[in-house]
Amino acid sequence: MRAALVLTLSLSTALSAPAADAWPGFRGTGESVAKGAYPTAWGPKDGLAWTADLPGYGQSSPVVWDGTVYLTAVEGDNREKGYVVALDAKTGKEKWRHTFEPTQKAKWSYTISRAAPTPCVDADGVYCFFEGGNLIALTHAGKVRWARDLVKEYGEFQGGHGIGSSLAQTEDAVFVLIDHRGPSYLLAVKKVDGENKWKVGREQKGGWASPVVATRNGSPEVIASSAGTVIGYAADTGKELWKLDNVVGNTIPSASVIGDRVLFGGGTSRSKEESPAGAKSNGCLKLVSKDGKPTFEPAWAARAGVSNYATPLGYEGVAYFVNQVGVVYAHDLATGKELFAERTDGACWASPVGAGGHVYFFGKDGTTSVLKAGKEFDQIASNKLWETKAKPTPAGGKKDAPGDKKDAPGGEYGDPIVYGVAAADGAFYIRTGAQLFKVTK
Repeated sequence: MRAALVLTLSLSTALSAPAADAWPGFRGTGESVAKGAYPTAWGPKDGLAWTADLPGYGQSSPVVWDGTVYLTAVEGDNREKGYVVALDAKTGKEKWRHTFEPTQKAKWSYTISRAAPTPCVDADGVYCFFEGGNLIALTHAGKVRWARDLVKEYGEFQGGHGIGSSLAQTEDAVFVLIDHRGPSYLLAVKKVDGENKWKVGREQKGGWASPVVATRNGSPEVIASSAGTVIGYAADTGKELWKLDNVVGNTIPSASVIGDRVLFGGGTSRSKEESPAGAKSNGCLKLVSKDGKPTFEPAWAARAGVSNYATPLGYEGVAYFVNQVGVVYAHDLATGKELFAERTDGACWASPVGAGGHVYFFGKDGTTSVLKAGKEFDQIASNKLWETKAKPTPAGGKKDAPGDKKDAPGGEYGDPIVYGVAAADGAFYIRTGAQLFKVTK
């Protein structure tokens, strides 16, 4: 193979492409792009197919497969109870729930994970991981196929914010990234029986970011942007293939793969004088081969763009970064040219979605800003899930009812908060701590 040959990659992720009515994991297949037409305008009284109350409280995103929506949640002052819940996608009615006792318990707060890891789903069932250390595989009917306890096997999770990393998957394995203040690792678990496929150690640093899987010349590759590095691992063996050091602030946003490009983000911006090979925070890598070996080249640096919580999005030739107050920074995906920096209608904790020629920024206060995809800022809609004048239910109650956040317990963290979204079959499934909203045309 010739040196510096650029390899063709895709986010088929070595997993069969899901049907249009599937959103099989965190950010779908890892790129946060949905096919087909999706609604661009809705409100509390227009466009909501249903709203479902959920047991407990959760910060994970929903996943969708063959007409069923799956979610996770925990309950109790110290997260004493865990849930996996299946809802009918058409009606919002609960089909079943699985209840268990999490192993590692801790008093909850808005800055400590509560069912934060998003599960993944395939034709055989749903795979769920919890910050209490429990890794569970269930059938589509809700029966346990296998269960593991990573805390008992490898030690308690250490750090002030808990574990928030979502699962990634290939056809035969799920991948769990544990970056914390104790012995850290990336674990590949066989879907068929829950046994280890491999386990590799990582540097002991805290992080909430999730792995993503790309395919390089037919071979899946696990990419982890977390805790100061971006690393590519061979999905079949766990062998480290390449590594980018000195990344700043990438403890929450995950990597996003678009073709042969990898977008990564962190909580700080770089100065105008820094080069892509210098201290890194937000930018783009190009996946290449040198001397027959997979590696990367720095592509460009997002000199102004910042990703605080949401993972960067690559869609229709544009890379989008959004900071903690809702400012969107757009760059040309190929060259890194700065296109615009404009404020949307609110802070985003959920990662944006590209669909139907539009980019959706799901604000944590229930307001979704809809942009026309392209190299110019063109916001075409601002859509609310709920009215904001009602008094909120205190967090930790049975519901996180809509309300005015300025008077809510916890200040800026007052419920309800939009944590995640799934897009499937022309509908958005938007999750707050204790409710799920289905938005349709």
